[in-house]
Formats: sequence, C-alpha cells, structure tokens
Amino acid sequence: MKFDTKENEAVFKKVKNQLPELIETQCKGYDEIYGYKIIPGNDENLTKFYNEDIVNAIIFKFCKGYKFQYSIVVEKIKNVLNWRREFNPLSAAYQEVHDPELVEVGLLTHYPNEESNKKIITWNIYGKLVKKKHLFKEANKFLRYRIGLMERSLRLIDFTDNDNNYMAQVHDYKGTSVWKMDSDMKRCVKDIISIFQDYYPELLSAKYFVYVPTFLGWVYDVIKKFVDESTRKKFVVLNDGKKLGKYISNCPSIPYGGKDTKSLQEQNIAEIRPSEYAQYLLEKQIIEDVD
Repeated sequence: MKFDTKENEAVFKKVKNQLPELIETQCKGYDEIYGYKIIPGNDENLTKFYNEDIVNAIIFKFCKGYKFQYSIVVEKIKNVLNWRREFNPLSAAYQEVHDPELVEVGLLTHYPNEESNKKIITWNIYGKLVKKKHLFKEANKFLRYRIGLMERSLRLIDFTDNDNNYMAQVHDYKGTSVWKMDSDMKRCVKDIISIFQDYYPELLSAKYFVYVPTFLGWVYDVIKKFVDESTRKKFVVLNDGKKLGKYISNCPSIPYGGKDTKSLQEQNIAEIRPSEYAQYLLEKQIIEDVD
C-alpha cells in the first residue's frame, strides 16, 4: 500500500482498529467482505481464515475510495457489512441457480500476462438481451444474477498485489439496433450502478462500452447520470468494437481485435470456487436453514 501522506496512513490504521467494535455493535457480528474475514476474532477455529494482507488491501480501497475521510469510511464499511449480511451476495455467486438467459450474458476472463489492471475482465454481452425485456420484470432476479457475477470476478483478483488488484468491464451492445430502454430496464441499471458504487469501491480500472451504435448513445448518457466523476473518467466508448484490442491486447481477435484466436466463450472461466471463509459461511447457512 502506498500512502500519500502520514495523515492518510493514520486514518487507515484508525479505521482498521475500529473494525472489531464496529462489527460487534453495529453489524450483528458479520465480518465478511468479498468472501474474506476482515477481523481475526477470538475463535481459534475461525482465525485461520483471516489474512491480514488481503484485509489491508480491502480496507485501503474503502479509505482511498472515500478520500481517507474517517467518519465516512467507517460509515461505508458499516453499510457494506450490513448489506452483505442481508443481501447475501455469496449465495448469489455460488449457490443460487440463475435464469439461463441471464447466465449467457455474463462471462469472466483472466489474462495473467495482460498489462496492469486489465487482467480480470467481466464481460456483459447485453446485445443478447435484445427482445428479452421480460428478464427485467423481476428486478431482484437480475440484480442477484449480476451481483453474483461480480462476486465471482472478485475471487479472481489477487488482493495482495496492491498495484494490480483491480478489474475491467466490457459492455458489448452489438445487435441492439432495435433495443429501447423501458422503465424496468432503467430501474435495474440504476439499482446495479448504485450497488456497485456503494459496496464495491476502488475495484474498477476501466469500463469499455463497445459496438455502441451512434443513435444508442442514450445508454451511455443514462449510465453517466448515476455515477460519480471519478468513475466516469474510467469510461471508454467504442462504436467499433474491434478497437478494443488496442486497450486489451489479449482479448479475442473476433470480434474485438485482440491477439487471441479463441472465442470469448472459450476464454470464459465458468468454474470459480469461493474462498475458504466464504465456503464456511455458506455451509453454516445451509445447516442453519435445515435446523
């Protein structure tokens, strides 16, 4: 971790020291973020799940994302812990069965030799949602699918690599010539962007909008309304999706202009296992549900 000032480092240490009390008094003991245990705790059987390097990286992201403002950082961590306890994104990622029409929309790739911050990529092939507006009628189903995809992509990140523990996203709108955003879609977009901003800070390195027809600029305009300035600066809009290869060299040559001859589906990482602590929590939930 690289602190710009001693004051920032002091805030980081203060936040980390506050975590045990925060979790006990305001989060009902819930101590997991992104599948990792964020305090060692007193139970020797659970302390083995604690990895201080990973925790430092996660807490640093919250501090950096909220400009090392102590009270705001603590409030945001409290909010994300309570949201994770209630929403249960780990279940969305590893236990729940999602609509097959949604599953084919999201893919994950990992390019170990790719340039900095573009090793992990979440692909959203939204062109496949043409004429499938029914998928947005039950917003919670779409939210749980999309959050589950996000959680699985986090599993691919090496949080101990502080210079490269980010991910990129690609939104592919190829084939959306007849697509219009109705109220259900707008609500889903707004909800997802809000969740990502509030509960997943400092994880995005870049977001690419590819094969965006000129007249479909409203997609980008709608999304811009719901994100902050620092996030907007990470957006790249490419009407010609073949130009994506200039930004992500190892992506598929067809239809993105990269170096790899494999298709995106062939590159997709379908099987991703949860962290050991996430697995423990999921198994505990199953036992509690049975009881």
